[in-house]
Amino acid sequence: MKKSVTHFLLLALAVIAAGCSNDNDKSDENANGIAITLQEKYETATFTVLDITPSDAGANAKYEWKMTKNPINQTTDSIVGSTKDLRFTAIYAGSYEFVLNVAAGDKTGSKKTTVTVTNETSNYNPYITSIFDFDPAPGMFANDLYKDGFSKEDVMQLALGRIDKTSVGYPLDLGGFGGSIVVGFDHTVVNVPGTEDFRIYGGDVSNPTGAKGNPPAPGLIYVAYDKNKNGKPDDDEWYEIIGSQHTKETTIKNFKVTYYKKGADEPLVTSSALFLDFEHVYCENNQDEKYYLARPKGRKEFYPLWAAQTTVSYEGTKLDVDFKTARANQTTLWYSTPPEWGYANAINPDIDIDWAMDKNGNKANLPGIDFIKVVNCVSEPMGLCQQQSSMAAVFAGAGDLHLLKKYNLKRAN
Repeated sequence: MKKSVTHFLLLALAVIAAGCSNDNDKSDENANGIAITLQEKYETATFTVLDITPSDAGANAKYEWKMTKNPINQTTDSIVGSTKDLRFTAIYAGSYEFVLNVAAGDKTGSKKTTVTVTNETSNYNPYITSIFDFDPAPGMFANDLYKDGFSKEDVMQLALGRIDKTSVGYPLDLGGFGGSIVVGFDHTVVNVPGTEDFRIYGGDVSNPTGAKGNPPAPGLIYVAYDKNKNGKPDDDEWYEIIGSQHTKETTIKNFKVTYYKKGADEPLVTSSALFLDFEHVYCENNQDEKYYLARPKGRKEFYPLWAAQTTVSYEGTKLDVDFKTARANQTTLWYSTPPEWGYANAINPDIDIDWAMDKNGNKANLPGIDFIKVVNCVSEPMGLCQQQSSMAAVFAGAGDLHLLKKYNLKRAN
């Protein structure tokens, strides 16, 4: 009997001890003073940004999100966030596990959560599918898409038809400095740390000093993540991709050019068999330069014909381009050295979303992007080639590098 009682007491103590141990394990998480409220499980689809929002631990709290399980490459204990809220998106389906660590003074706390990612219900298009604006600045090919009676919306739809859903789009000319295009994907391009995320298709810069002159000029790239999910890029959602030229002394910030459309009653200024009007579009910039765009014969009007205003100004970053004549004593054929990376028409056409910065030069930390804006950032008065002719920035579309890899599609150059 004594033996049975002793055995019972030992068993009871073991149960109590186990219970205390479990209670301690549970209380350890918040025994140090920070209680964290966080859902235990989430579910989302691929290429969709999930906002994970724990409770606020105070103004002085520091947050650290660790991914403890990645079903794709088995990476563990990788830090994926340092803010209270985590914006998470995945390319591949699976179960992803996270730990949120919070510290405030001498107090800490920890909480786990799991995100189940399901595959997209239908295949997304890896290329551009929508256009939101097409605004070429005055230039030799600014009216390349224009037909009599076209509105701006008509021109935009024609532009989209030349670049959407393909990696071999017809290059769209953005005209002179400030000309731009705004396009979008049908999904969020995921920002994968440590790798380039999308490709910009443009003109051929593979042999900038070869037999072919007038390579395309570089274009600034801006990106936007559709944070409010309204399906369009809002002004406060844009971030600039900072490329290889941005820190050079020759790069000018807040450069401004104003273009003036010639009045219908103003006479042509011509004294050459090659040119219809030497003083076709008058230009001035905030660097005290004033000049005209000379219009050759056989070219359309340089000023966008669908535009109602007769004066337009553009302001932004200007890159210095080392234009050199292809042959001595000529003014229409030029060479230039393309930038290394971070621009449309750069040597490396691939873009890392982590290169995106806000207006103050701070890293944007975007989970992905939905929209792209490309802007011509070159303005070099050069004799009769002042408008850069075919050296204007061109844009032929964009591709999601991760989606191309997932769907095992080719990356076009």
